[in-house]
Amino acid sequence: MKHSDQVLGLLQKQIGNPEEVNDIRETATEVVRKWVDPLSGGKEETNGLIYGLVQSGKTGVLTVTGAMGADEGYRTIIILTSDNDPLYEQTLGRAREAFPGIDIISKKEFRDADSFLQRIKGGTCAVVTTKNSGLLNTLIENFKKGRVRGLTCLIIDDEADQASLNTRARRADGSRSAINDRIAELRGFFEKNTYLQVTATPQALFLQTPGHDFRPKFTVLSHPGADYVGGDDFFEDDSELVREFNLNDIATLAPGPQPSPTLEIPKSLLRALDTFMIGATFKRTKDADQNCAFLCHVSTRTDDHKHIVDLLRKYKTDLAADVKAKKPAVVDRLRAAYDDLAATHPGLRDTKFEDLVTAIGFFSPGITVKLVNGETDEDVAVKSPYNLFVGGNKLGRGVTIKNLLVSYYGRHPKRPQADTVLQHARMYGYRRKDIGLLRLFLPPELHTVFKAINKMERGLRDLIARKPGEEFRGVYVESGLSPTRKNILAPGSIGVYSGGSNYNPAQILRDETVRTSTEKIDKKLAHVASKGYAEVSIEDMQALIRLTMPDEKQAERVWNPVAVAESLAQFAKLHGHTSGYVWVDRDRELDATRRETAGVLAGGEFANVPGDKIALYILRTKANRQKNAAWWPQIRFPDGQYAFAFAV
Repeated sequence: MKHSDQVLGLLQKQIGNPEEVNDIRETATEVVRKWVDPLSGGKEETNGLIYGLVQSGKTGVLTVTGAMGADEGYRTIIILTSDNDPLYEQTLGRAREAFPGIDIISKKEFRDADSFLQRIKGGTCAVVTTKNSGLLNTLIENFKKGRVRGLTCLIIDDEADQASLNTRARRADGSRSAINDRIAELRGFFEKNTYLQVTATPQALFLQTPGHDFRPKFTVLSHPGADYVGGDDFFEDDSELVREFNLNDIATLAPGPQPSPTLEIPKSLLRALDTFMIGATFKRTKDADQNCAFLCHVSTRTDDHKHIVDLLRKYKTDLAADVKAKKPAVVDRLRAAYDDLAATHPGLRDTKFEDLVTAIGFFSPGITVKLVNGETDEDVAVKSPYNLFVGGNKLGRGVTIKNLLVSYYGRHPKRPQADTVLQHARMYGYRRKDIGLLRLFLPPELHTVFKAINKMERGLRDLIARKPGEEFRGVYVESGLSPTRKNILAPGSIGVYSGGSNYNPAQILRDETVRTSTEKIDKKLAHVASKGYAEVSIEDMQALIRLTMPDEKQAERVWNPVAVAESLAQFAKLHGHTSGYVWVDRDRELDATRRETAGVLAGGEFANVPGDKIALYILRTKANRQKNAAWWPQIRFPDGQYAFAFAV
């Protein structure tokens, strides 16, 4: 019997769609083709990435890949999760369910060194632990005591961009953060190992310097099934699922140090709660086992969480009494919520509003308010007809909330980090059958941020699909976003191309090696007159850039032909462009080295080309006895609040 057959059979029963299960199998098989063969002998290691989408079922790919690892000969499988109890318990439970023929060792169990070693030596084991430096140190020491270095190991790091990277990288002094150091030591213990990173937000991984131990050497895209609701559903321009509210409402919900904050519920939160009650009641009246969830995620402060819990409990009490009394203002509020959802859900539109209000009056005393943060042991189980969750970071990554219909979101840092904000997208998931009942409430400022992040994600995944090699992984960001936190990036390791800016090589080669490329560019540009421009395809622009030959000895690490070519292609795809402009000049007396952000053109010449598309200015230098003629490129990105970040 195969371990992979067991987990695939389980997924078939859970998902019920053979095509989706087959997609998961194919994704895992692609990983197997790229990892270290555990039976090939000798010393070998690699690291790779499974890049999924938030709430898209990466755990299914993770478990199938782990099972295939056991089938292929990996004796030890180590699954690392965030140091987050709800997420850990979810992962541990899924591992036990998916691996019936593998000995599963929890973080509590491997503390007993003798028992642990007996189990490790006895057969294939899967160790599931959180990324906690103390636990990882215990695990490493136990492996060392057992002298089992010859074991082959598949290390699966779930949410690999969180905690695993070196948070001291910015210091540039060679020091490592504790968890990063423990993971590096764990990887180093096994002479034959694959370190498999899994995340929906790989920006931090791709922005590690080329060749870095934690930058993926291969990437496999994991694709969601047909029932998935994600960024395009919420944040494309024609989306009907988002409702905006005034950012000032967050101040009421997150009053900070105020000694006696008001118990008045902002109108936007009332609207969100009423919308949830209508949608959840509709589902409950159709199916008696339908328990639904609402999420309020606006602060990291535990005092704020407690205040919001008080507000939601007040809402529960007031709603039950006001519906029973048929209070006109409350009935009108619920009617507005009903009308909103009826516009997107035909089934609800065919249900009498009065029947739903009657059901709310019956069920509302059973509303459960749950606080999920670092100070509580509350889980995210959805056991009541209405479950109102309040929390911060514990609800910000990895945790799946079943039947989540309405989210009220308001985390608004001054400089949002794209990967952190995207991980807060608990509203994504397999909810297609309920899409007309889904709503996301957030301020317009954050709506803009999420739209920009969705564009970034789409661009990055498209780049990986087009270019499976790992040479360039540019991250497109806009609207004041940072791609990731700065403390995990080495100083000077990031290159940036920003909107409205110009970039050029510091110098170009003029020796005999450029003769062939110069002749090829001559032919491609023969139809363009000197001091004139033509509109050409993006592919032709890329080809021209790749033919130019920068002098690497003079480089400042800003101009990179691959990065420039791929950035302009990514920009064009995201903005719906298929062409750009090429401005040509020949026989230029260009000789002196330039700064790579200073340009090689005079201002008047620069302005000759329209600014609505990407422009490539390309100048042919004069030949003389000492130097060959060569083409010197300069790229100009259109104006806008965006940038491409990439590792150099």
